[in-house]
Amino acid sequence: MVPWLFLVTLTAYGVVAGLTARTVFARSRAGFVASRGGGPTEWVQERFEQQERAQAEAVALMSGLCWVVAIPALVLRRVVAGLVLCRPAVSQTPAMPAPTVADRIEELERALGLGAPSPIPLLGDSPEPRGAGDGGTKAAHAPAEDATAVHAEAVHAVTEGARAD
Repeated sequence: MVPWLFLVTLTAYGVVAGLTARTVFARSRAGFVASRGGGPTEWVQERFEQQERAQAEAVALMSGLCWVVAIPALVLRRVVAGLVLCRPAVSQTPAMPAPTVADRIEELERALGLGAPSPIPLLGDSPEPRGAGDGGTKAAHAPAEDATAVHAEAVHAVTEGARAD
């Protein structure tokens, strides 16, 4: 009696393992084909055979051997994914009109004590020329050599000050 029960148990385990492996392989193949639905069917089938078949077979074999865990996972996959990956419902509140948003931004800037924003130069705007604040005097047309000399003098003053310390 015991050998017969053992044989029936192994046969049932093998049948369920084979069915589970077949189901997992079919789902893997269908998922691959669905993800590449834009191409011709023959091309997609060929790509599956070249790229994914070995991986799908290995996963199907492991799922078949571990069918005690795989079957509940296959059955409850959508439920578990829905519970684990659930997102809150997107609220359908209407967006605030642009003038209201601008008024709110100005109100918050005043509350924080921020000054008026500086204008952002656009691509077509020409930069303000050097020395525009001094009426266009010599600073607006200073040669590069003068700027280099000023820089050299500043570096010399700093290094002399460091040596004196």
